[in-house]
Amino acid sequence: MRRITRLAAAVSVVGVALAGAPLKAAPPAPTYRGVEQTIASIRDAWSKAGARVEPNAPGWNALFDVLLAELGSYSRADNDTDRLTALNRVYQISAALGTVPWAPAANLREEVRQWLRPRVRLAWAQRRIEETVAALPASSDPGIQANRSRWVEFVDNDLGRALRDYDAANTVAQRQTALRRIHQALQGLEQQNQHWQWPPSWELAAAVNDLFNRPNLDLTADVATVAPIFDANLVQSGPITRKGYVSYVTAGPKTGFGLLPSDDGIMFYNSQALSSVTPIWDFQNKLEQDRRGRRAAKMYSFGAESFDWSELTVTAILTPSGLNLIPNAGHLVDGEIWSAPQPGGGLGRAIAGLLGFNQQKITNLVYQNAVAQFRQQVPAEAAEETQERISAEVAQRNADLRSKYLIGNDTAAIRDFLITHLSLRSRPEAIFVGGLFQWRGAPDQRGADAPQPPRLASSFDPGVTADLHLGSLLTSAASGLWLRDPVKSVQNLMIVTKAVPPGTPPKDAVAVTRNVDFATYLKAVDQARNAHDPRVSALRVIRPAEPPEFSSDSRGFLVALVHDFQLDVPAPDPQAGGNFLGEPAKVLRIQVPLAEIALSYQLDTSSPGLRLRGKIEEFNPGTNATVLAITDDESKAKALTRFTMALVMTAVGTKIRSEHIDVSLDQLKLPGFAIHSLSPLDPSGWVRVNLVKTETGPARETEPAREVRPAPLTTPGGGGPVSPARDTSPAPATPGTGPSPTPEPSTTPPPVPGPPVAVRPS
Repeated sequence: MRRITRLAAAVSVVGVALAGAPLKAAPPAPTYRGVEQTIASIRDAWSKAGARVEPNAPGWNALFDVLLAELGSYSRADNDTDRLTALNRVYQISAALGTVPWAPAANLREEVRQWLRPRVRLAWAQRRIEETVAALPASSDPGIQANRSRWVEFVDNDLGRALRDYDAANTVAQRQTALRRIHQALQGLEQQNQHWQWPPSWELAAAVNDLFNRPNLDLTADVATVAPIFDANLVQSGPITRKGYVSYVTAGPKTGFGLLPSDDGIMFYNSQALSSVTPIWDFQNKLEQDRRGRRAAKMYSFGAESFDWSELTVTAILTPSGLNLIPNAGHLVDGEIWSAPQPGGGLGRAIAGLLGFNQQKITNLVYQNAVAQFRQQVPAEAAEETQERISAEVAQRNADLRSKYLIGNDTAAIRDFLITHLSLRSRPEAIFVGGLFQWRGAPDQRGADAPQPPRLASSFDPGVTADLHLGSLLTSAASGLWLRDPVKSVQNLMIVTKAVPPGTPPKDAVAVTRNVDFATYLKAVDQARNAHDPRVSALRVIRPAEPPEFSSDSRGFLVALVHDFQLDVPAPDPQAGGNFLGEPAKVLRIQVPLAEIALSYQLDTSSPGLRLRGKIEEFNPGTNATVLAITDDESKAKALTRFTMALVMTAVGTKIRSEHIDVSLDQLKLPGFAIHSLSPLDPSGWVRVNLVKTETGPARETEPAREVRPAPLTTPGGGGPVSPARDTSPAPATPGTGPSPTPEPSTTPPPVPGPPVAVRPS
């Protein structure tokens, strides 16, 4: 009896502890994580076995500690004055780092500048609002006074408090709550800017966007991937009629293709050889109209045709505004002249022969004069014909692009999706497309609130490389999906797990039924209980009224925040020890105002098909969860005590964390492509997906071997050479003053091959 009493007391202590100590959610990554990583890499290099002793390491470590302390002070500051003080000190350290000729110091400074630039811009934009309002002439109008006070309150409280809460957040949920408030403030700013153009307001909105609504999509396709699309024939064989003449064009081999460096759009060129012959059917008439040729025309009847061997190069530039094609051609022009004696011209021919002008010489003179004109007229007529055809082609293609995809304002549309802030770039190695993913018409659309990690921004993989800010992209997609009728029609989902042999595909081990009433669910619960198999269970998930939000934590886990989470689960069987609830129950209804679910994943390539295997690492119901006990009538549900609720939540959390996610990526239908790799989720929220081609386009007719002229080589970043690293670090930098860094815009593409163009001389 004493042992049972001790056991009951122990269980009570555990229950009270569970009830009073909810699971601690993992914190989000600090906004200056890139600085932390750079400092850690420097320190790791110094601490490696066999590394040279750095005489200046103590000084540098002291500087690193000061820098991290100031960054932390900025994040923890609860007023703008302290934030600006910390920001100024970080800036002084950044300026000092710029005076040291040491590669690690330069890398660290660039990370600091990347963190510093948008925050300096935002701080100046906030101050400008306040200073502009303070400098306005005094007014006795209560409406004007209230408007000015509202602006100051907005900057200090509405936006300012949200900014401070974002940086000081200790959990992902806190940060997302602050981020939602920032986006609400930004939405209000942008609505105001649509009706009233006040420069300080415009600059404040731009600064907030630059920091919390960045592009979250960065695609790169290497030249081998885009070549089948861009490498196109320019010329088609066949006759062309122009100004009464018919030219017979013969398409030659392709002579060149390549991507060209451009930050204004995707630029590439195609070159192709061609030849043409044009009979000059009225050549005799033209001679008769010429003063010098009239005599020859009386003696002989002439015929002529021109020849043109040329190479056409068309440079294409695709920008968010549309397509532009620029033709250029080189020509080698010649001609052929033949003659026959005219009837009745014998006397003239005899006299000309006595003077040394026989038929051959006269024909040669006519040839020389005619070819000189051919060499002027043929390129001009060819250029005019090419320009006319290209202008028509550009107009047609732009009309098609603008009606389907490029809808203006640097925005591309694909069905329900929009890519705003669209940027297109190219380098000889690849094309780059960047932008902000949005779901058309959805209310809660998010951009990236963290910059792309340098290791992703500075490289790309063969095929198609897609760098995605997963949290913002999924949040925007969920907001859009919640508006669709198939999702709106779902009230709940019943998930019944089955007892299946090992190795059974996941889809055969689970049955999912939509919109199940409580009576039907209760039958499934009874069947699951009667199976007496832990693998058999029945759950019912109620669709939340609002979509989930997604983010990432400091460990690199994907975090889903589900509002008004409600889950029905079978109550413990009383015969199996379920009497601890204190209430008779068949079903337990778990209600969580905000559930935080952390997931990890990895790409499994060991099996024949690619599989994405995930695991729920954490289920955190917060402190306001409730558990209701239900028998046969859900209207008579009773709330469990805090003690029993803690035990239930612990058991449910353990059960949820034991579940695994197994998805076959082969089911994704990506025409011509397959997923090759998937990177771990960076704590900043960025992930890389690499796609490779699985099939090729239709083969082109066999052509003779050709020499492809490559485009000029430049690095994707366009930067110059990097100075070699020094073996020993210099003395640490001394914080000072210098010019404030300014934000730099980033850019990055859809494709259109050059049009078929036929060129003819006359």
